[in-house]
Amino acid sequence: MIRTVSSQEIAHFHYPAYDVLPNEEDRINRMIDLISAMAVSNTEREPIGIVVQLSNGDEIEVISNMIEVEDDVVEVKGAHLIPIRAILRVEI
Repeated sequence: MIRTVSSQEIAHFHYPAYDVLPNEEDRINRMIDLISAMAVSNTEREPIGIVVQLSNGDEIEVISNMIEVEDDVVEVKGAHLIPIRAILRVEI
């Protein structure tokens, strides 16, 4: 079961040093989803779910109505950062 956490809680988690998605096609689709989610959150302020894998293998979901994609991280409301390599999927 995936636990939902607040954007403030993500500062206390540890993320894997490797990309959690096994192939390049999945990684490209993740970036497309992140860019789409950023557009939705910036224009409509709709909540976006980001499912993340932690370094211990657990999966969590962070829900935010504001996300920004920057280089290799996603910034969620409150200026909290999630490494893109740890993101399993984006739910718009």
